[in-house]
Amino acid sequence: MRPVTKADVGDTLVLKGGSHHIIRADYSPYRKAKPALRANLGDYCSYCEVPIFVERNIEVEHIQPKGLTKYSVLKTRWSNFLLSCSTCNAPDNKDTKDVVLGDCHLPHRNNTFKSLEYKAGGVVIVNPILSGISRVHAQALLELVGLDKSPITSNPTDTRWEGRSINWNLANRYLQKYIRHEIDVDSIIELVMSRGYWSIWYTVFKGCDEIRRRLISDFPGTCASCFDEHNHYEPIDRNPGQSDPV
Repeated sequence: MRPVTKADVGDTLVLKGGSHHIIRADYSPYRKAKPALRANLGDYCSYCEVPIFVERNIEVEHIQPKGLTKYSVLKTRWSNFLLSCSTCNAPDNKDTKDVVLGDCHLPHRNNTFKSLEYKAGGVVIVNPILSGISRVHAQALLELVGLDKSPITSNPTDTRWEGRSINWNLANRYLQKYIRHEIDVDSIIELVMSRGYWSIWYTVFKGCDEIRRRLISDFPGTCASCFDEHNHYEPIDRNPGQSDPV
C-alpha cells in the first residue's frame, strides 16, 4: 500500500484547474475537502490503489468512522480524511469498523508498503519480515479494508483481487519490455498513472531505480522518506525509534 504524506493545515495546494487552496482544519460538509484531497493524494483509493478519476466515484474516507458516535466530532476534520473507493469503504469492508490510531498501520502514518507484500494472482499478505507489534498492526491494516479477500471470500461486486492479478501480469510483461529496451520510462509511468495499483508496479520493478524513483516522485503525496534512495528505493522504517518503527 502506497505510503502518503498528508498536507498540513495552512499548506497551499494547486487544485485541478489551477486554482490555489489553503488547507483548513475543518470542512463542512466534509465532501468539500474532496478537491484538496485529490490534489494532495492523487485520484487513487488510499487503500486498494484503484484509480478513481470519475469524481462521483471518489469518497472522502473517514479514517476513524463518522458512523461511530465517539468519532462524530471528527466528521469534518481534515486530519481524519483520506480518499477511498466505494468497495474499500463498503459495509463488509471498512465502513464503520473502529480504528484506534496506533493499533493499525495506516498509509499517512506508517510505511504501508513495508507492511504488506503483493504477490501473483492478486494475493496480498502481511510482509513476512515483520514480527511482534509491527506484524499485529500490519495484519489489522490488511483486514481493515479486506485486502486479504480472495475470489472465494469476496462478494460478487468486490473484484479488487482481479484488478491486482491483471496488473501483476501486465507489470511483469512491461518489465520484460523495459529490460529489452523496448519501452521508455515515461511510457511506463504514464501507464501506471492511468491504471493505478501502485504497489504492484513498485514490487515488480524491484531493482529498477529509475522506474521506482519516478513512481515516488510522479504520484502525488507519495512519502519519499519511506524509501532508501541509496538502496534501490527499498522501503525503510517511517517511525524509527518507536515501539512500532514501521
